[in-house]
Amino acid sequence: SHYLQKDFGYEINAVIDVPNKPKKFFLEQKLVNFKNLWFLHDYIKNTEQKPDLEYLEKFENKYQINLMQLAINERIFYKFNEFYQFSSNQILNILAQECKLFEDILEKTKPDYFITSLTSFHYDHLFYEICKRRNIKILMLYMSKLGHRCVISQQANHLDFEIKLSDVKTKNRSFDELLDYFKSFDIVKQIENYKSKAGTSKLKKFQALKNFLKNGEQNSNQTNYPYYGRDRSKVILFEIKKSRQVQKRYSFINKNLGRNIPQNEKFVYYPLHIEQERNLLLAAPFFTNQIELIRNIAKSLPINYKLLVKEHPAQETREWRNISDYKEIMKISNVILIHLTIPSQKILEKCSLVVTIGGTTGLEAAFYRKPSIILSEMDYSILPSVELVQDVHKLSNKIKESLEKEVNANDLDRFIQIYEKNSFDFDYMDFITKYHESFYFNGNLLDTEIHENDMTLFLQKNESVLKKVANEHIEKIKEFNRRKKKNK
Repeated sequence: SHYLQKDFGYEINAVIDVPNKPKKFFLEQKLVNFKNLWFLHDYIKNTEQKPDLEYLEKFENKYQINLMQLAINERIFYKFNEFYQFSSNQILNILAQECKLFEDILEKTKPDYFITSLTSFHYDHLFYEICKRRNIKILMLYMSKLGHRCVISQQANHLDFEIKLSDVKTKNRSFDELLDYFKSFDIVKQIENYKSKAGTSKLKKFQALKNFLKNGEQNSNQTNYPYYGRDRSKVILFEIKKSRQVQKRYSFINKNLGRNIPQNEKFVYYPLHIEQERNLLLAAPFFTNQIELIRNIAKSLPINYKLLVKEHPAQETREWRNISDYKEIMKISNVILIHLTIPSQKILEKCSLVVTIGGTTGLEAAFYRKPSIILSEMDYSILPSVELVQDVHKLSNKIKESLEKEVNANDLDRFIQIYEKNSFDFDYMDFITKYHESFYFNGNLLDTEIHENDMTLFLQKNESVLKKVANEHIEKIKEFNRRKKKNK
């Protein structure tokens, strides 16, 4: 926002989603001259009152947005909230207030563009969906499937402007050359670097705890519904419990998950996704039960195939899974649950097919000459070796068909050229790590004060990166305008 306004003169409105302490910074800062500013949680009041069901029904019909799908998959409302249980009326009441607020904001501002990072919660995704239905151009920033690069597009995991492989001339690179190219981006190392820094500093954890004990949540647990139930004693007890859980669960993983890849057996590979993440909750709303999905994949395999399942290394950031989940997966006939330290590359070399909800592995499989089945739309689904399946009843036939597919090096070569053209160098994980280090005790405490001097210093230190990202947004806007003129 700072560089879009400073360098390009854009009028900027903002909806701010923060707990109480950072609000003062946004109200007093002089770095961005926001024309209008809304603090989301200031407009969500009286959650106990009767919800306006008539309005919600009209809203759904007007925008064709499934509100209950968003609500039930919201980590704050269901399954993942350790501190508070929302009632159905509370959820509906919150939804009604958010919908009314977002409609009012868009009516008042009538924006040309909605700029956002990848939506994560129901409310930012709801705002995105409303903008889409109102034909407001969306610039959503998300990490590409190539390490250290990002994409800006109107829809997550979907390249704009209906690009076709046949429109691109191949460079005739071999599979070995393409694999070397993919490895050069080293997305595994990028994730490992992020894991090693994200919230792990003992000093930052101590500083965060000290700040929390001294200042508490400054009533955020009363005013901001994501913080309901988070009083100091509950939070501290939860952190102690979480620390013990991590140790106990990882001990079970080390003792019970296999470390050998089948050598003389045919197998299909399913990489587990991180739980309570967007890739499941928003991108694949009907595939959130991964144990049931694994069971369905296993049921759909030809009789001479096994299903190899691997834990996601970054699940550690979510305290691993319940031990009961691992045991349930291990009980499924024909399923092998393998240890997270086994390199995916070794599995991809030996598997016959990858089945994944989304993510990078479906694309990575192609570099190892393996076809894949994906269960949610991905930007690489234009590859002929990738099959999109959104009905589990079709899995059995699609698996048999996909096992017969061969990956074409020229198709992969063409896709890589398209992806290069539609992405740019920006290590989003590294940037977020720096941001958390500077303002949120390495991500350990979000309800903390931000000082303008610190933000100014942060902007100066990261000026070249932020200007680059701002310029990429401007280039996208220019492309929208070029196509608009062309179509007139």
